Amino acid sequence: MSKITFFDLPSVCKPQAWSPNTWKARFVLNYKRIPYKTVWVSYPDIEETLLKLGGEGKATSTSRDNPSKPLYTLPAILDESGPEPVLIIDSLKIAEYLDEKFPERPVIPKKGKALEYAFEGFFGKTLGSSLLRPLLPFAADIQDEKGKPYFKNTREKWFGMKLEEFSPEGSVRDAQWKELEKAYDKVAAVLDKNGPGVDFVAGGPEPTRADFILASFFIWIKSVAPEEWKKRGVEQWANGRWARLLKRTEEWQTVDD
Repeated sequence: MSKITFFDLPSVCKPQAWSPNTWKARFVLNYKRIPYKTVWVSYPDIEETLLKLGGEGKATSTSRDNPSKPLYTLPAILDESGPEPVLIIDSLKIAEYLDEKFPERPVIPKKGKALEYAFEGFFGKTLGSSLLRPLLPFAADIQDEKGKPYFKNTREKWFGMKLEEFSPEGSVRDAQWKELEKAYDKVAAVLDKNGPGVDFVAGGPEPTRADFILASFFIWIKSVAPEEWKKRGVEQWANGRWARLLKRTEEWQTVDD
C-alpha cells in the first residue's frame, strides 16, 4: 500500500492531469519510481483539504485581490511512512523533500544545483505573460464541474477582464501564439549552447527538474488546447527540440487515473 498521497487538480481531459505546476511534482514521483496514489481536489476544495491535513501556515502565496489572505495551492504530497504524517506543499519543496528522503535518481543534482534553482526563474521571466494570454481561456474550459466557475470567476477578478477577452480568435490570437513561439525560441537558444544532440538542460544523459519544468508546460498546452497545439505546429518549434523533450520524458508521464 502506498504511503504517499499526491494531491492533483482534476479535469475533463484524458488523462485528467493537466496543470503544469502539479505535473512538475508528478514527474519527480514517476522518475524516482516512488509508489503513490492520486487524490483529485477541485479548486474550491484546496484550502479546506490542505488545512485538514495540517497545512496551516503553509500557503504558497497570497490572493491577488486580497494580499492579506493566504492562498493555498497544489501540488501537495502527504507522506505517511513515518511516525507522523508530513505534508509538503509546492513543487520545488516536494522535489527537495523527495530527493532527501529518496536520494536515488536525484532531480536536483548536488553538482549543478545552482542551475536547477536558477532555471525556473529564467523560464518564468522569459515566458512571462506569453503563456497566460492564449491558454487561460482554454484552461477554464477543461475544469471539472465544480472547479470551472471558481476558476473563471477568480481569474477574471484577478486580471480585471473576462476570459473571453484574453485571446479573441483571429489576428490577436495568431499574434499571441507567434509571441509564445518566440519566447520559447529564446529558451531554446540558451539550451543550444549545450551543443548539438543534447536535449536535457543540464547537458547530461538523465533529465533533471529543469527538464520536467519544461515538459510540464508543454503537457499543459497539449492538454488544454489540443487543436491549437496542432494548428500552431508546436512540435515543430525550435527545430523539434520540444517534441524530442516530450518523447524523452514520455515514460514518466504516467497518470494513475
